Amino acid sequence: MIWKALFSALGLASFVFILHGYGLSRVGEDILRLGWWAVPLSVSFFPVVLCYSLAWILVTPELPFSRLLLLCRLTVVSVAWNNLSPFVKVLGEPVRVRMLARLIDTKSAARSMVLFNIVHVMGTLFSFFLAALAMLLYFPVSKGFHVGFVVMLVTAPLSMFTLYFLPMLVKRLLGRSAKRNRLVVAGFWLRWSFSKIRIFSRRYPLRFWGAVFFEMVARFVEGLTFYIGFRALGQPVSAAASALLDVGRALIDNMFFFIPYQVGSREGGTLLLAEHALQIGTAGVVGAVLFYRLVEIFWTGIGYLLWINEERLRKSST
Repeated sequence: MIWKALFSALGLASFVFILHGYGLSRVGEDILRLGWWAVPLSVSFFPVVLCYSLAWILVTPELPFSRLLLLCRLTVVSVAWNNLSPFVKVLGEPVRVRMLARLIDTKSAARSMVLFNIVHVMGTLFSFFLAALAMLLYFPVSKGFHVGFVVMLVTAPLSMFTLYFLPMLVKRLLGRSAKRNRLVVAGFWLRWSFSKIRIFSRRYPLRFWGAVFFEMVARFVEGLTFYIGFRALGQPVSAAASALLDVGRALIDNMFFFIPYQVGSREGGTLLLAEHALQIGTAGVVGAVLFYRLVEIFWTGIGYLLWINEERLRKSST
Protein backbone atom coordinates (compact mmCIF):
# COMPACT_ATOMS: atom_id res chain seq x y z
CA MET A 1 0.00 0.00 0.00
CA ILE A 2 1.02 3.61 -0.61
CA TRP A 3 0.81 4.63 3.04
CA LYS A 4 3.04 1.73 4.10
CA ALA A 5 5.64 2.73 1.52
CA LEU A 6 5.39 6.36 2.65
CA PHE A 7 5.90 5.57 6.33
CA SER A 8 8.71 3.15 5.47
CA ALA A 9 10.50 5.85 3.46
CA LEU A 10 9.94 8.41 6.23
CA GLY A 11 11.34 6.10 8.90
CA LEU A 12 14.31 5.06 6.78
CA ALA A 13 15.11 8.69 5.92
CA SER A 14 15.06 9.60 9.62
CA PHE A 15 17.29 6.64 10.44
CA VAL A 16 19.81 7.57 7.74
CA PHE A 17 19.78 11.22 8.86
CA ILE A 18 20.48 10.24 12.48
CA LEU A 19 23.23 7.80 11.49
CA HIS A 20 24.82 10.40 9.22
CA GLY A 21 24.88 12.90 12.07
CA TYR A 22 26.32 10.31 14.45
CA GLY A 23 28.84 8.99 11.93
CA LEU A 24 29.11 5.49 10.48
CA SER A 25 32.73 5.28 11.55
CA ARG A 26 31.64 6.00 15.11
CA VAL A 27 29.10 3.19 14.94
CA GLY A 28 31.89 0.82 13.95
CA GLU A 29 34.04 2.11 16.81
CA ASP A 30 31.18 1.56 19.27
CA ILE A 31 30.76 -2.05 18.16
CA LEU A 32 34.50 -2.71 18.39
CA ARG A 33 34.56 -1.12 21.84
CA LEU A 34 32.08 -3.68 23.16
CA GLY A 35 34.67 -6.34 23.91
CA TRP A 36 33.61 -8.54 26.81
CA TRP A 37 30.56 -6.29 27.33
CA ALA A 38 29.02 -8.21 24.43
CA VAL A 39 28.38 -11.13 26.81
CA PRO A 40 26.25 -9.33 29.45
CA LEU A 41 24.65 -7.26 26.69
CA SER A 42 23.57 -10.43 24.88
CA VAL A 43 21.91 -11.95 27.96
CA SER A 44 20.43 -8.65 29.19
CA PHE A 45 17.05 -9.54 27.68
CA PHE A 46 16.67 -12.76 29.67
CA PRO A 47 15.23 -11.04 32.81
CA VAL A 48 12.50 -9.67 30.55
CA VAL A 49 11.83 -13.17 29.20
CA LEU A 50 11.59 -14.40 32.79
CA CYS A 51 9.08 -11.68 33.73
CA TYR A 52 6.99 -12.44 30.64
CA SER A 53 7.06 -16.15 31.44
CA LEU A 54 6.06 -15.59 35.07
CA ALA A 55 3.12 -13.47 33.93
CA TRP A 56 2.17 -16.12 31.37
CA ILE A 57 2.23 -19.01 33.83
CA LEU A 58 0.24 -16.99 36.36
CA VAL A 59 -2.62 -16.53 33.87
CA THR A 60 -2.42 -20.22 32.94
CA PRO A 61 -3.49 -22.10 36.09
CA GLU A 62 -3.65 -25.32 34.06
CA LEU A 63 0.17 -25.40 34.07
CA PRO A 64 2.28 -26.17 37.17
CA PHE A 65 5.14 -23.82 38.03
CA SER A 66 7.56 -26.61 37.16
CA ARG A 67 6.83 -25.70 33.53
CA LEU A 68 8.29 -22.21 33.94
CA LEU A 69 11.54 -22.93 32.07
CA LEU A 70 9.56 -24.44 29.20
CA LEU A 71 7.45 -21.28 29.05
CA CYS A 72 10.65 -19.24 28.96
CA ARG A 73 11.61 -21.12 25.81
CA LEU A 74 8.17 -20.64 24.27
CA THR A 75 8.25 -16.96 25.23
CA VAL A 76 11.49 -16.45 23.31
CA VAL A 77 9.87 -18.06 20.26
CA SER A 78 6.74 -15.88 20.44
CA VAL A 79 8.81 -12.72 21.01
CA ALA A 80 10.92 -13.62 17.97
CA TRP A 81 7.80 -13.94 15.79
CA ASN A 82 6.48 -10.63 17.17
CA ASN A 83 9.78 -8.96 16.29
CA LEU A 84 9.31 -10.12 12.71
CA SER A 85 6.05 -8.15 12.51
CA PRO A 86 6.89 -4.88 10.76
CA PHE A 87 3.91 -2.95 12.14
CA VAL A 88 1.68 -4.31 14.93
CA LYS A 89 3.47 -7.13 16.77
CA VAL A 90 0.91 -9.92 16.49
CA LEU A 91 2.65 -12.78 14.67
CA GLY A 92 3.70 -14.35 17.97
CA GLU A 93 0.17 -14.77 19.35
CA PRO A 94 -1.07 -17.63 17.13
CA VAL A 95 2.35 -19.23 17.63
CA ARG A 96 1.85 -18.89 21.39
CA VAL A 97 -1.50 -20.70 21.18
CA ARG A 98 -0.14 -23.40 18.90
CA MET A 99 2.81 -24.20 21.16
CA LEU A 100 0.80 -24.07 24.37
CA ALA A 101 -1.86 -26.35 22.86
CA ARG A 102 0.71 -29.17 23.03
CA LEU A 103 0.55 -28.94 26.82
CA ILE A 104 -3.11 -28.11 27.48
CA ASP A 105 -6.33 -28.13 25.46
CA THR A 106 -6.70 -25.59 22.65
CA LYS A 107 -9.52 -23.67 24.33
CA SER A 108 -7.45 -23.13 27.48
CA ALA A 109 -4.44 -22.17 25.35
CA ALA A 110 -6.49 -19.53 23.50
CA ARG A 111 -7.86 -18.19 26.78
CA SER A 112 -4.31 -18.04 28.18
CA MET A 113 -3.16 -16.04 25.15
CA VAL A 114 -6.02 -13.56 25.54
CA LEU A 115 -5.38 -13.15 29.27
CA PHE A 116 -1.64 -12.72 28.73
CA ASN A 117 -2.10 -9.99 26.13
CA ILE A 118 -4.55 -8.06 28.28
CA VAL A 119 -2.33 -8.16 31.39
CA HIS A 120 0.55 -7.19 29.09
CA VAL A 121 -1.35 -4.07 28.04
CA MET A 122 -2.30 -3.31 31.64
CA GLY A 123 1.25 -3.74 32.90
CA THR A 124 2.58 -1.57 30.10
CA LEU A 125 0.08 1.21 30.86
CA PHE A 126 1.00 1.06 34.55
CA SER A 127 4.67 1.36 33.63
CA PHE A 128 3.91 4.41 31.45
CA PHE A 129 2.06 6.00 34.37
CA LEU A 130 4.85 5.32 36.88
CA ALA A 131 7.60 6.43 34.49
CA ALA A 132 5.79 9.70 33.72
CA LEU A 133 5.31 10.33 37.44
CA ALA A 134 8.98 9.57 38.21
CA MET A 135 10.24 11.87 35.45
CA LEU A 136 8.03 14.72 36.64
CA LEU A 137 9.14 14.29 40.25
CA TYR A 138 12.85 13.64 39.88
CA PHE A 139 14.02 15.05 36.53
CA PRO A 140 14.09 18.64 35.20
CA VAL A 141 12.07 17.83 32.09
CA SER A 142 11.52 20.45 29.39
CA LYS A 143 8.20 22.22 29.10
CA GLY A 144 7.00 20.16 26.15
CA PHE A 145 7.76 16.85 27.85
CA HIS A 146 6.25 18.14 31.10
CA VAL A 147 2.93 18.64 29.35
CA GLY A 148 3.22 15.24 27.67
CA PHE A 149 3.90 13.44 30.94
CA VAL A 150 0.98 15.17 32.67
CA VAL A 151 -1.24 14.03 29.81
CA MET A 152 0.14 10.50 30.26
CA LEU A 153 -0.76 10.57 33.97
CA VAL A 154 -4.35 11.16 32.91
CA THR A 155 -4.61 9.05 29.76
CA ALA A 156 -2.94 5.88 31.11
CA PRO A 157 -5.61 5.15 33.76
CA LEU A 158 -8.36 6.46 31.48
CA SER A 159 -7.22 4.03 28.79
CA MET A 160 -7.77 1.16 31.20
CA PHE A 161 -11.35 2.21 31.91
CA THR A 162 -12.01 2.94 28.23
CA LEU A 163 -10.78 -0.48 27.16
CA TYR A 164 -12.88 -2.08 29.88
CA PHE A 165 -16.16 -0.40 28.91
CA LEU A 166 -15.58 0.07 25.15
CA PRO A 167 -17.18 -3.25 24.05
CA MET A 168 -20.46 -2.38 25.81
CA LEU A 169 -20.43 1.12 24.36
CA VAL A 170 -19.83 -0.27 20.86
CA LYS A 171 -22.84 -2.56 21.13
CA ARG A 172 -25.06 0.22 22.45
CA LEU A 173 -24.10 3.01 20.05
CA LEU A 174 -23.65 1.32 16.68
CA GLY A 175 -26.47 0.88 14.19
CA ARG A 176 -27.33 -1.97 11.87
CA SER A 177 -25.44 -1.12 8.65
CA ALA A 178 -23.06 -3.71 7.22
CA LYS A 179 -20.05 -1.64 8.15
CA ARG A 180 -21.30 -1.11 11.65
CA ASN A 181 -22.20 -4.75 12.01
CA ARG A 182 -18.54 -5.58 11.51
CA LEU A 183 -17.73 -3.22 14.37
CA VAL A 184 -20.39 -4.93 16.48
CA VAL A 185 -18.65 -8.24 15.83
CA ALA A 186 -15.34 -6.67 16.85
CA GLY A 187 -17.06 -5.31 19.95
CA PHE A 188 -18.37 -8.78 20.76
CA TRP A 189 -14.87 -10.25 20.69
CA LEU A 190 -13.54 -7.40 22.81
CA ARG A 191 -16.36 -7.92 25.27
CA TRP A 192 -15.63 -11.65 25.32
CA SER A 193 -11.93 -11.01 25.93
CA PHE A 194 -12.48 -8.62 28.79
CA SER A 195 -15.10 -10.90 30.32
CA LYS A 196 -12.31 -13.47 30.64
CA ILE A 197 -10.28 -10.91 32.57
CA ARG A 198 -13.16 -10.10 34.91
CA ILE A 199 -13.85 -13.78 35.57
CA PHE A 200 -10.18 -14.64 36.02
CA SER A 201 -9.39 -11.64 38.26
CA ARG A 202 -12.28 -12.53 40.58
CA ARG A 203 -11.40 -16.19 40.72
CA TYR A 204 -7.61 -15.78 40.92
CA PRO A 205 -6.94 -12.23 42.20
CA LEU A 206 -3.36 -12.97 43.31
CA ARG A 207 -2.48 -14.59 40.00
CA PHE A 208 -4.06 -11.78 38.03
CA TRP A 209 -2.41 -8.87 39.85
CA GLY A 210 0.83 -10.82 40.09
CA ALA A 211 0.83 -11.16 36.28
CA VAL A 212 0.17 -7.43 35.86
CA PHE A 213 3.01 -6.73 38.29
CA PHE A 214 5.52 -8.85 36.38
CA GLU A 215 4.48 -7.24 33.09
CA MET A 216 5.02 -3.82 34.63
CA VAL A 217 8.41 -4.87 36.04
CA ALA A 218 9.43 -6.22 32.61
CA ARG A 219 9.16 -2.73 31.12
CA PHE A 220 11.64 -1.31 33.64
CA VAL A 221 13.93 -4.36 33.72
CA GLU A 222 14.39 -4.08 29.95
CA GLY A 223 16.34 -0.92 30.69
CA LEU A 224 19.20 -3.25 31.66
CA THR A 225 20.10 -3.42 27.97
CA PHE A 226 20.49 0.36 27.82
CA TYR A 227 22.42 0.40 31.12
CA ILE A 228 24.95 -2.17 29.91
CA GLY A 229 25.14 -0.45 26.53
CA PHE A 230 25.97 2.89 28.15
CA ARG A 231 28.55 1.24 30.40
CA ALA A 232 30.19 -0.37 27.37
CA LEU A 233 30.37 3.06 25.75
CA GLY A 234 31.85 4.63 28.88
CA GLN A 235 28.79 6.80 29.56
CA PRO A 236 27.85 7.24 33.27
CA VAL A 237 24.09 6.76 32.98
CA SER A 238 22.36 5.42 36.09
CA ALA A 239 20.26 2.26 36.17
CA ALA A 240 17.16 4.31 37.04
CA ALA A 241 17.65 6.65 34.08
CA SER A 242 18.27 3.66 31.79
CA ALA A 243 15.06 2.00 32.98
CA LEU A 244 13.02 5.16 32.45
CA LEU A 245 14.63 5.66 29.04
CA ASP A 246 13.53 2.18 27.98
CA VAL A 247 9.97 2.74 29.18
CA GLY A 248 9.99 5.90 27.07
CA ARG A 249 11.38 3.86 24.18
CA ALA A 250 8.47 1.43 24.55
CA LEU A 251 6.00 4.32 24.54
CA ILE A 252 7.57 5.74 21.38
CA ASP A 253 7.48 2.33 19.69
CA ASN A 254 3.76 2.06 20.45
CA MET A 255 3.06 5.58 19.26
CA PHE A 256 4.86 4.98 15.95
CA PHE A 257 3.66 1.42 15.36
CA PHE A 258 2.82 2.38 11.76
CA ILE A 259 6.52 2.83 10.92
CA PRO A 260 8.02 -0.57 10.01
CA TYR A 261 10.15 -1.87 12.89
CA GLN A 262 10.10 1.70 14.26
CA VAL A 263 13.19 2.44 12.16
CA GLY A 264 14.15 6.07 12.73
CA SER A 265 11.30 6.84 15.15
CA ARG A 266 12.92 4.79 17.93
CA GLU A 267 16.31 6.43 17.47
CA GLY A 268 14.92 9.97 17.17
CA GLY A 269 12.46 9.60 20.03
CA THR A 270 15.06 8.13 22.37
CA LEU A 271 17.43 11.01 21.56
CA LEU A 272 14.73 13.53 22.46
CA LEU A 273 13.91 11.73 25.72
CA ALA A 274 17.56 11.56 26.73
CA GLU A 275 18.17 15.25 26.06
CA HIS A 276 14.92 16.95 27.06
CA ALA A 277 13.36 14.61 29.64
CA LEU A 278 16.12 12.76 31.47
CA GLN A 279 18.73 15.48 30.84
CA ILE A 280 21.49 12.90 30.34
CA GLY A 281 22.68 14.37 27.05
CA THR A 282 22.90 12.61 23.71
CA ALA A 283 26.44 11.22 23.90
CA GLY A 284 26.30 7.50 23.24
CA VAL A 285 22.48 7.38 22.95
CA VAL A 286 22.52 6.41 19.27
CA GLY A 287 25.10 3.73 20.00
CA ALA A 288 23.03 2.40 22.92
CA VAL A 289 19.89 2.26 20.76
CA LEU A 290 21.79 0.40 18.04
CA PHE A 291 23.04 -2.04 20.70
CA TYR A 292 19.41 -2.53 21.70
CA ARG A 293 18.55 -3.41 18.11
CA LEU A 294 21.46 -5.88 17.98
CA VAL A 295 20.18 -7.56 21.16
CA GLU A 296 16.70 -7.68 19.59
CA ILE A 297 18.11 -9.34 16.46
CA PHE A 298 20.17 -11.75 18.57
CA TRP A 299 17.15 -12.97 20.55
CA THR A 300 15.06 -13.15 17.39
CA GLY A 301 17.68 -15.53 16.01
CA ILE A 302 17.58 -17.62 19.20
CA GLY A 303 13.79 -17.74 19.00
CA TYR A 304 13.92 -18.87 15.38
CA LEU A 305 16.34 -21.69 16.25
CA LEU A 306 14.11 -22.76 19.15
CA TRP A 307 11.11 -22.70 16.81
CA ILE A 308 12.89 -24.99 14.35
CA ASN A 309 13.70 -27.35 17.22
CA GLU A 310 10.09 -27.29 18.48
CA GLU A 311 8.78 -28.09 15.01
CA ARG A 312 11.26 -30.93 14.63
CA LEU A 313 10.16 -32.41 17.96
CA ARG A 314 6.50 -32.04 17.01
CA LYS A 315 6.98 -33.83 13.70
CA SER A 316 9.01 -36.64 15.28
CA SER A 317 6.27 -37.24 17.86
CA THR A 318 3.50 -37.56 15.26
